[in-house]
Amino acid sequence: MLRDAKQVKVGLRTKLIGLLSAVLVLLSAVFLLFTYDDQSRRAETDLLEKSRVLVTEMDAMWDFISLNQNVINYTADGEYDCKGLHCAIAGKSVAALFSEKSDYSIRFTNLNPRNIYNTPDAYEAAAIESFLADGGTDEAWGYETEDGQPVFRYVRAMDVSDNCIECHGTPAGEIDATGYPKEGWSTGDVAGAVSVVVPANATLEAMRDAIVGNMVFFLAVVAAMALIIYVVISRLITEPLTELQSSFSRVAGAAAPADSGADGEGEGRPAAALQGLPVRGTLAAADRGVLYSSREIDGLIEQYHSMARRLEELYGSLESQVAERTEQLSRANAELERQRRRVEEINEQLSRDNQYKSDFLAIVSHELRTPLTSILAFADLLAQSIDPADRQAARQLEEIDKNGAILLEMVDNVLECARIQAGSETLNLELIDLNDVVGMVDSATAPVAAKKGVAFETRVDYDVPLIMGDWEKMRRVLANLTSNAVKFTDAGGRVSVRVRRGRMPDGGPEAATMAAGTGPGGPAVVVEVADTGIGIPPEAQRLIFERFRQENMSTVRRYGGSGLGLSLVKDLVAMMGGTVSVESEPGAGSVFTVAIPVDEEDIHD
Repeated sequence: MLRDAKQVKVGLRTKLIGLLSAVLVLLSAVFLLFTYDDQSRRAETDLLEKSRVLVTEMDAMWDFISLNQNVINYTADGEYDCKGLHCAIAGKSVAALFSEKSDYSIRFTNLNPRNIYNTPDAYEAAAIESFLADGGTDEAWGYETEDGQPVFRYVRAMDVSDNCIECHGTPAGEIDATGYPKEGWSTGDVAGAVSVVVPANATLEAMRDAIVGNMVFFLAVVAAMALIIYVVISRLITEPLTELQSSFSRVAGAAAPADSGADGEGEGRPAAALQGLPVRGTLAAADRGVLYSSREIDGLIEQYHSMARRLEELYGSLESQVAERTEQLSRANAELERQRRRVEEINEQLSRDNQYKSDFLAIVSHELRTPLTSILAFADLLAQSIDPADRQAARQLEEIDKNGAILLEMVDNVLECARIQAGSETLNLELIDLNDVVGMVDSATAPVAAKKGVAFETRVDYDVPLIMGDWEKMRRVLANLTSNAVKFTDAGGRVSVRVRRGRMPDGGPEAATMAAGTGPGGPAVVVEVADTGIGIPPEAQRLIFERFRQENMSTVRRYGGSGLGLSLVKDLVAMMGGTVSVESEPGAGSVFTVAIPVDEEDIHD
């Protein structure tokens, strides 16, 4: 109630006035900017065209004098007689006369003038230097202030023509016919510039008057449109809505006694009170006239009539509907509670079944390992006692030893997976040399690879340090990866192992970051096992690290295996806080990469 009391409600008319005012201000600002930009460009274009016309006329006069030098300086007998009336004198004189008889100022200038009065000012010097620096630019203009009044400055470059060479050409320093040393110019060089100063006060005042006139006219039009829109919307929307609100208030007042009556006096009054209300007041379209009647408002009023009629029905059936919905909700809650208890029972059963499975695997694996070890031991003793010449017996014992070793490795994998899943496996940290780990794996795998006709090579980079880790788990990881690589590589292929320094890959598991105390990009020891075997299809690469999963059944029949090796690799690497990934293409081999994070302070070179 306190929040409702403090809340300020703004009427639709006020909002409409505010919206129209904001739109008017925005449109005025946009139009002002547009008008100012347009008038500024018009004023500048007008002054620029005037300046260009003046400069063009001065150029024409200059060219006329230059072209008629022979007529001026030679007598009728053909003898040279310099009259001193050359193009520079004529141009300067005409410019002076023009400047005296108008508000405009025009003159010729260059950076090294023969006459001190032709020395350029700062604006002219900057323009001439830009002409010299950029051969494609031959004019410059802009606004400046002189004696407190705005002026328009225009400067155009003057190029050396063939007629200028006689007095200004080569050799530089030679005295020309006018008594000045030659500048050494060539045809096409920038000789100087024509500078025009045009008073801009009248033009700018005309621009400002045009802007003010346009703005006054625009504001008048926009204000008139805003007034018309406001009046029309008020008559079409706000006034009908106000009348509709009054009718709603009467409906609420008529329905109120039904809730406050005593001894049954209020029963039946809402329906009676509502009857006749929809047609009261000025809600009917005929009352508002055809001009201000609209389809949308009339439709809203008709909906109000329909709502008023439905209120009587709703008052009678509301209580029964609430009771029915309450009963349905109670039944739904009871069903949800029963399903929740059932889910809990299923979860408990699954947990027990999973524990039974893990215990069964651990017990069976442990019990299988003892007789397998005895079989392998007796096979070794038997191999020592048979005649070396008996090749058949030797092959049979070799098969017993090979398959027994494979079976023992599978049992060890199952036992290790069971311990990891049961949470009983722990890390035995010690200072390890990865050269020793790779060497032991090499001595066990190289003979198997050689017998199969697969080239097997290992490499440990010289900068791989001694690290703190679990020696046996690193060996099992590397042994499983190399065993798989040799198994799935046909004769003539190659398997290589490389250990190097590296960095943890981006997007690694959060467990790796927590265990190593370093995030993606941190220091790591990287083990890469590459082969040229059958490869793995992209759709199967995300499945090979799951327990008891291989690429397909044809792979199982051809190469054997239980599908636990890579799952065990993943679990052991995760225990050490690392990541394992694979890159492979069918028929092109595979590369398995294991990254084990290390702290810089734990690295022992």
